[in-house]
Amino acid sequence: MTKIVRWTVIAFALCLCAAPRDAQAQKAALPSPTLQAVEVKEPGGQILGFRHLSGSTEVEMRGTKLMPQAATQMKIGSRPGFSEIDINRGAIRGLEPARRFGKDFHTYVLWAVTVDGAAMNLGEITFDSTGPVSINVTTPYQTFWLMVTAEPDYAVNDPSPVVVLYSINQENTVTSNKALPVPGKLLYYTYYSQYDNSPAAIDTSTPNELLQARKAVELASRSGILAVPTPAGAALLPDEERTRQTLEQARKFLQESEAAMKDPARRSETVQFARTAAQIAENARALALGAVGGLHVRQLERDLEALRAEAESLRQQVARLTAENAALKESCEKQLSELRNRVQQLEAELARERSASSDAQAKILELNRRIGELEQALKQSAEQNARLREDREKICGELRRQLGALGSLTQQGGNLVLTLSSDILFDFGSFELRPAARENLSKLAVLRLLLFAEANVRYEGHTDRVGDDNYNQWLSEQRALAVYRYFLEDGLLHTQDAAARDILQARLVVVRSLLEAKQPPAGRAVGVRQESLAKLGDNVIGKGEREPVEDTQAASERNRRVVLLFPPSQAGQVTSLCEAPPNP
Repeated sequence: MTKIVRWTVIAFALCLCAAPRDAQAQKAALPSPTLQAVEVKEPGGQILGFRHLSGSTEVEMRGTKLMPQAATQMKIGSRPGFSEIDINRGAIRGLEPARRFGKDFHTYVLWAVTVDGAAMNLGEITFDSTGPVSINVTTPYQTFWLMVTAEPDYAVNDPSPVVVLYSINQENTVTSNKALPVPGKLLYYTYYSQYDNSPAAIDTSTPNELLQARKAVELASRSGILAVPTPAGAALLPDEERTRQTLEQARKFLQESEAAMKDPARRSETVQFARTAAQIAENARALALGAVGGLHVRQLERDLEALRAEAESLRQQVARLTAENAALKESCEKQLSELRNRVQQLEAELARERSASSDAQAKILELNRRIGELEQALKQSAEQNARLREDREKICGELRRQLGALGSLTQQGGNLVLTLSSDILFDFGSFELRPAARENLSKLAVLRLLLFAEANVRYEGHTDRVGDDNYNQWLSEQRALAVYRYFLEDGLLHTQDAAARDILQARLVVVRSLLEAKQPPAGRAVGVRQESLAKLGDNVIGKGEREPVEDTQAASERNRRVVLLFPPSQAGQVTSLCEAPPNP
């Protein structure tokens, strides 16, 4: 009997462990960075192959639509083991300060890009009082195209999407040694695609190098695992410790630069320390978004396996104890029935013989005593069953609380409904998941695997009444699709069955195709979109502004939401552990 009580306490503690148990587990839920492909679709762009050791040739760069007045010419020559690129001061024209593209941009960087889209930082385009400064650099590449991008600092490892200059073909270039035109798109890949392009006041009193260092340290501090504070007393993995040490070193050099800026006697050291701080900060950002990203996945997989093992152990204990309880009840009922029959037989014999012997009376008394003991045992069993049901309710209540902590948890028409706030998931007017949203969804993904592994969840998107009806309908669909895509990708990571993976992959292809749209479709594209949505059945539904929670025409965070509906078969029981135990 004491085993049952002890098990309920253990089970309750195990279920409490199903949530992220400390800040270290929350760090494991950080999303890995996404590699973005950027194509420069500008007229005349050309990849060039420079003839080996054949002297120099003239190459022109033209301004993109972001800065159409910009242009430059350069000499590029093949040398033993490298290519040399020389841009004279006067050859760079129309290049305005990078700050015009937003508060995250402070300088320009020249890149050499290979045919397969790998970009190499060749150096910074700097300015003095007369304009851009000449630059002479080298690259080991023999075949490449060139571009200039606006960047937060000179030491970035990957280019931003803000391209202002690109190399063009030599059809109208006067030179006796033309390079070989190489077919292909002007395409490059980057992890750094999220920058703040909101306007900001231009600071003319601070050296640009110091502004770059401040921005580099700021961006690194918000990247990957560096965005989460280290828990007190937590053991760090080697990659994580190295990454944090690198960021701390960058901060120290930035402090030295700030101190030199304030001291007239040391002001000449400001730029030296600032450029060193920017370089080290960019190394920290690359580590946080690259090498450490794999560590996050390993931590999450490890924790998920541990939770699965705990849940399986709990299920096995429930099954064993339920079987023991059923066997005990059956045995007691059988013995009670046998004893009652025996009493009836003895009483009948005594009635017929009308002779009560002391031995017979003693047997009857003993049988009655045993009946009382068995009835007391049954009563205790019933009380223990009641306590077991109460403990299960506590366990299920805690699991519901964990699920409710991720959003608003309600019941609607037999469905279990989890409402996720749109202002946590998305920026205003956007359907791209925010980093904080991915952290919450990763927690929900772990709970969903434990609680609703087989449930067919429906995802509903809603908007407020601000804006056009068609746009709101499209935006609600896109937001529901964005959340659905996250769980499809998570399902692929944890599903072993080949047939199930094929179904998930097919749906993910449809969802990704729909999410590529950046605005509502028009014309024939409307029908194509509806056909794609139909392939998803009723898993993803956009309700637009039709079902507001708050009756207002103004902007409403309560109306902008994504709702997850779990089917009726799951609504009455959070897990299989929450089924009502058998009646005594």
